[in-house]
Amino acid sequence: MVKIALEALASCSGCEVSILDLHEDLVKLLDQAEIVYAPILMDVKEVPENIDIAIVSGSVRNAENKERLEELREKSKYLIAYGTCACYGGITGMADLYTSEEVTSRTYSDNPSTISAPLPNEVVPELLSIVHPAADFTIIDGFIPGCPPKEQLTHDILIPLINNEAPDVPKKSVCADCQREMEHVEFDTIQRRIEGNPEPGKCFLSQGYVCLGSVTLGRCGGLCTEAGVPCHGCGGPSLDVLREPSHDIYNGVIKRIAHISKMPEKDVENQLYDIGHVIYGFVIGSKTMEDKQVSLIPQLVKK
Repeated sequence: MVKIALEALASCSGCEVSILDLHEDLVKLLDQAEIVYAPILMDVKEVPENIDIAIVSGSVRNAENKERLEELREKSKYLIAYGTCACYGGITGMADLYTSEEVTSRTYSDNPSTISAPLPNEVVPELLSIVHPAADFTIIDGFIPGCPPKEQLTHDILIPLINNEAPDVPKKSVCADCQREMEHVEFDTIQRRIEGNPEPGKCFLSQGYVCLGSVTLGRCGGLCTEAGVPCHGCGGPSLDVLREPSHDIYNGVIKRIAHISKMPEKDVENQLYDIGHVIYGFVIGSKTMEDKQVSLIPQLVKK
């Protein structure tokens, strides 16, 4: 029986819920595997020894997260970073747009929606200066990005791993699954996702909307674009962006919009703002993305 451990670090626990979304297939999975550690599902305090597959979600935000991650690495044969937070820092990485002092002040003493309170100083893990993905601190054997990963993808990866087989995973961008039709249309105004009413069936980029589908790993089935919402990159960078030092999410989107609209790239750039949220919202905590030759992340992060 394969022993599986699930651990949520700095996360919303949506990734663990996505595993439960396997529904009946979860029963089949449990015929071959045993979940021996999952604080979100069971009352277990200590990480057991001899784990076959450890699945960690969430980013590393404080000292306790780091210690638990390193303990899982020590006690498991195969460690998976599950979800975009564990792979790239995820949406929690947007905390890096602010200093630790600004974050704690906004949380405890300067939040208009709560009563001001002093910063806790007992039995509270030390906050790290920036948000980290799991690979910043230990060796990761497999990465499954997504916010959260879709249940079919989880099924198609976990079952082969349990059977000691190599999973076959999709390698294309979101655009490969999007049914919208791209057109070369001249326009000179870039729109945010919340503006106007996009035309059904037509590529968002062709309508002047910021859509990250062309630079985002497509393991979601293009669900957002099908529902009328431009891709905002929750699946993490596409493989071509990851592999090429000169490829970045920001310059990839700029070049694609300029190509479709015939606008000069500088004109496109001049209309994009708040790029820490709009462009890098799910990867700003990633050292891999920060080290890109053309990345703007170093200019945004407050270390």
